[in-house]
Amino acid sequence: MMEFLKAGKDLRRLNELSNILIKYGFGDLIRRMGLADSMERAGKLTRYQMSDDFLQLQPPERARRAMEEMGPPLIKPGQTLATRVDRSSPDWIAASGRLQDDVPTTPFEELRPQVERSLGQPLQSVFRSVDEKPLGTASMAQVHRAITVKGDRVVLKIRKPNIREKIEADLRLLKHVARLAETQSAELKRYSPFQIVREFERSLLRELDFSVECKNAERIAHNIVKFRFAKIPKIYWEWTCEDLNVQEFIDGIPARNVSEIDAAGLDRKLIAKRGAKVAWHMMLVDGFFHADPHPGNILVLPRNGIAILDFGMVGRLSNTRRDQLMKLVRHAVLGEIPAAVRILQQWANKPVNFEQLVSECEDFMQNYYGVPLDQLNIPQIIDQAADTLRVHDISLPPDIAMLSKTCVTLEGFGRLLYPEFDLMTEAQDLLKTWGKERYNPGNLVRKLGLRAFNYVDSFFDDTDTALPTETTHSVPVIDKQLVQLLARRQERLRYRQIQLMTAIGFLLASCLLMLLPEGPKLWGMHVVGIVFFLGSVGTINWLLLATWWGYRSTE
Repeated sequence: MMEFLKAGKDLRRLNELSNILIKYGFGDLIRRMGLADSMERAGKLTRYQMSDDFLQLQPPERARRAMEEMGPPLIKPGQTLATRVDRSSPDWIAASGRLQDDVPTTPFEELRPQVERSLGQPLQSVFRSVDEKPLGTASMAQVHRAITVKGDRVVLKIRKPNIREKIEADLRLLKHVARLAETQSAELKRYSPFQIVREFERSLLRELDFSVECKNAERIAHNIVKFRFAKIPKIYWEWTCEDLNVQEFIDGIPARNVSEIDAAGLDRKLIAKRGAKVAWHMMLVDGFFHADPHPGNILVLPRNGIAILDFGMVGRLSNTRRDQLMKLVRHAVLGEIPAAVRILQQWANKPVNFEQLVSECEDFMQNYYGVPLDQLNIPQIIDQAADTLRVHDISLPPDIAMLSKTCVTLEGFGRLLYPEFDLMTEAQDLLKTWGKERYNPGNLVRKLGLRAFNYVDSFFDDTDTALPTETTHSVPVIDKQLVQLLARRQERLRYRQIQLMTAIGFLLASCLLMLLPEGPKLWGMHVVGIVFFLGSVGTINWLLLATWWGYRSTE
């Protein structure tokens, strides 16, 4: 019965959304998605005329109003248009920008019962005063200023009543529509709309839990503590829960208010560079980053500082993924196309034709051959790689797709403040540092040692599985003494291998010691390094001789 009721509600919601699209003149979109037949079978015709009230409105304004009526799952994608000042026309930017400001507000008296349930006590027991006029209104929450009984200035981020149920219903509907679009439109199927909706669902449901957002904020605050100019609001955990976020109030200028920033005498170029510096550090060093750095989530502070807000949407990049990304950039610079394609293969979720993919990558990779790191455009490289993979019906991994979206949003924020802003220029120092750290002698020695131990471990596993055992079949049983003899010889060989790898490690370390700037020198090299070098060479020669002698004795 509950499933039936859900289906009935979803069908009503589908009709409601179709009404909104038709109302604002987007009925043709239903046809292009391959949904017209299904809607007609459901009794919803798509041939209605747009109301005369909207004939004078331009498409951007009609789209904005339609998204606002549809609710959070449609408002969120629309908000990203406001940050693309370099790609979107001014009318679309203006319309989508109002999605961040003009979301309908909810009277505080309707929010009070929910807030008191979350606090577990009357509002006046915790807060001396609460400003009933919202400081900001978003698609899923509303923010109000308040003062605690101890006098701390805070903000209350309150989840709108019944918003979870509405979002879950819309997400169910979006999944149904995505499945339908895949079955009825070959053009849309190649973009995997159902998978996109699933990923959007996971992200949106995480945003609904404000306690997760607060944990994200504290983690990022810890990671960027060295940036004195960056501030993350303090969380008041004693009052924070799933539907209420109580955090420190930070008084600043919203980053999108360029005129106020200029009036305060602040340096917009420096602010943009600092924002990019923090963002690149989160992405490339920490691997845990704010994934929605649009101007509405950034405040400008005195002395050109910045405050970062709203950590509901975050991205994660593992060490392996960051390493792959850096390698892809390096291979693009050096023109090493097969090596770059091997990375794209690792990103793929199904087998691909290697030779064909190499051939298709040659054209766009040639555009970056010999280009300095500070002139590269990582979002563009990722986008072109995605286009190439899409030809093979392969989508980017979710974490790489999130990184690309974040870079696009960040670039829009920077150019809003400073039109000549170049995102990649701000990553130059980190890219160079990555190259130095990856290929410095100390790291090479450490990786060589790890490779040696991995080799030894794999050798143990292979020989253990290869040793014959007694069975009940007709295979002859091997004498136990012979097995013990083979095992002892194998152990001796393993021991010699470990000794040899250790000696090689000391040899590499001695080369570094000879370069020490202070201390006793001989022939321009440090004495300690020379001693270690000679000892390592002697040990290696002795081990090689012992190994040769052992091999000779078995002949």
